[in-house]
Amino acid sequence: MTIHDAYRQLELEEVLGELHSIEVTNVGPIALIGEISVLLPEELVEQLKDLIGRKIGILRLDGYHVRVDGEKHA
Repeated sequence: MTIHDAYRQLELEEVLGELHSIEVTNVGPIALIGEISVLLPEELVEQLKDLIGRKIGILRLDGYHVRVDGEKHA
């Protein structure tokens, strides 16, 4: 996977789907969410490793926000 294959989220966009993998590359972490490869910031790697195989959403809104499908948030 290369940087050219990975999508860079724009502000106010959310990517939804099953987290299949996360790979740290020389350009940054790339997560495969559903059928989309997404370039993400380094600080999300540890959190996402525990969510592989789960359906998640990553919202970019003044930073990146991760939610897990089916979990209630306050």
